[in-house]
Amino acid sequence: MQLSEIITFFDQFAPRELSEDWDNVGLLLGDRSGSVQKVLTCLTLTPDVAAEAIAEGVDLIVSHHPILFRSVKRITTDTTDGRMILNLVAANISVFSPHTRYDSAAGGINQQLAELLDLKDIRVIRPVDPEIPDSNGAGRYGSFSKPMSLSDFALLTRDRLKLIHVQFSGNPDQLLQTVGIACGSAAEFMDDAQQLGCDALLTGEARFHACLEAHSRCMGLVQAGHYGTERPAMENLASILQREFPQLQVAASDVERDPVQWI
Repeated sequence: MQLSEIITFFDQFAPRELSEDWDNVGLLLGDRSGSVQKVLTCLTLTPDVAAEAIAEGVDLIVSHHPILFRSVKRITTDTTDGRMILNLVAANISVFSPHTRYDSAAGGINQQLAELLDLKDIRVIRPVDPEIPDSNGAGRYGSFSKPMSLSDFALLTRDRLKLIHVQFSGNPDQLLQTVGIACGSAAEFMDDAQQLGCDALLTGEARFHACLEAHSRCMGLVQAGHYGTERPAMENLASILQREFPQLQVAASDVERDPVQWI
């Protein structure tokens, strides 16, 4: 099948207008008229993942985080990224990045996290259309069927995401009824979430001063890791693409690992 058919699917599943203004999404490398038989999904396209794709004869990599995120003046073997991109070009492998449009889609990362944590009455924190608060948009928030403590929420997050550790800031005994979710590095959603009545915010990572701000707001802040909050959704995306295109061979990267380790 043609790559353009997969791009059309993404335009419907995670529309381009959901992407943030600063983002670089869509087809970043390749020919949209090219043929695709094997697809690999990953959170971040690293040399290890690129080597895996080349060895497996992959035609398309769907990488959540974009390559060529900032403007470049040259692509050469003098840099790690340059060597990786040139190797991908030589292997005729295309790269597509959904990034923030997948974060914010109706069936995207934040929605998946909210459902994984059994939140009820799930809504959008920053809707695309403020006049339609339940439309697509960035972040999610919802309520528990019964209140739970901040420490229990942190443990629930850890267990549901199959992590070894999570970090949290705030009073561990604070009871939470409504929580916000913003995957990746998104502590800037704290103010929006609190205005919507959230008692805590779950994100991937936050700066030290964001933790202090959460404390001053008497608001819980749970950090489950950038990788921890987003990698599972790329595994889910492989399953979504496989169901949508049964004629393809789709798999999540087997070599990708969280670059942050704990001892």
